[in-house]
Amino acid sequence: MKRGSPNPEGSGASAAWEGKSRGTPLGYRIFIFLIDRVGLSSAYLLLYPVSLYFVLTARSAGSAYLEFLARARPGEEKRPFRARFKAYYEFGKTLIDKVAVMSGKEDLFDRDHSAGTILKKIMDDGKGGLLISAHVGNWEMAGFLMKRYQGKVSIVMLDAERAEIRRVMESSMLQKEFEVIGLGQDLSHLFKIRKAFEDGRMVCIHGDRAMPGSRTAEHLFLGKKAHFPLGPFAIAAAFDVPVCFSFVVRTGDRQYAFKATPPLPADRDPLVHLERFVGALEETVREFPYQWSNFYDFWQNVPDLPHKRS
Repeated sequence: MKRGSPNPEGSGASAAWEGKSRGTPLGYRIFIFLIDRVGLSSAYLLLYPVSLYFVLTARSAGSAYLEFLARARPGEEKRPFRARFKAYYEFGKTLIDKVAVMSGKEDLFDRDHSAGTILKKIMDDGKGGLLISAHVGNWEMAGFLMKRYQGKVSIVMLDAERAEIRRVMESSMLQKEFEVIGLGQDLSHLFKIRKAFEDGRMVCIHGDRAMPGSRTAEHLFLGKKAHFPLGPFAIAAAFDVPVCFSFVVRTGDRQYAFKATPPLPADRDPLVHLERFVGALEETVREFPYQWSNFYDFWQNVPDLPHKRS
């Protein structure tokens, strides 16, 4: 499984984001083999026993997900077995679809690129731009929807995959289309991001997970304070580039929609950008709660506050 995936440790302790993938190279090779030799549907079938396994063993991750579901879609958490099974199954489909598109099979999917008009205008202006997303839906699909902007997209990411799993994944990938800016403990990525903007590139970053030891800010999310990384929103405030929030969600069988907000008004306060982002994220997860991929205690035991819906 990928970062933030179910943690099948079997204890009752709170799940926490470990910043790295779970699973084995063999598991990834099995899915790659099935997709290549038998087809996508066969890989989906294998998800049934895998999802059942996580329902039975990943107790802390399941509890964390049910807390999220109770806030995003109140009432559905009252059928916990069904809810957890569906969440793990949908998460597994996201991973399989990721492998499929990385191995050049993006034609298997129907894609609604409704963000295209917004992104084209930003790219045509040549001043660069910032896309902030989250771990909901399938962001990897966005990469292939943005191939038309080859050479003009930079993706900021934490490269915390286990080395052997990363090698298996890379062996199935076609030529990389984008520049990858790695997040580290130093500030070198900020200089690379500045250079990307100067070159008129679109910089893509997630705004929902913080690296250990990084600066965070609290904000009400689905009725309870959560910690968000401050970095993406500080970047939005510091640079004079268009800022959009973007999500790629599954809308049907092998169907994805790539959506983006219009460029937001400039503001030098990172907390203003965070507030806007949380509003867009809440709207997305309420509509697609089973595509939430943060299987850990997202609120980290911060006390409840009155729930104000956006």
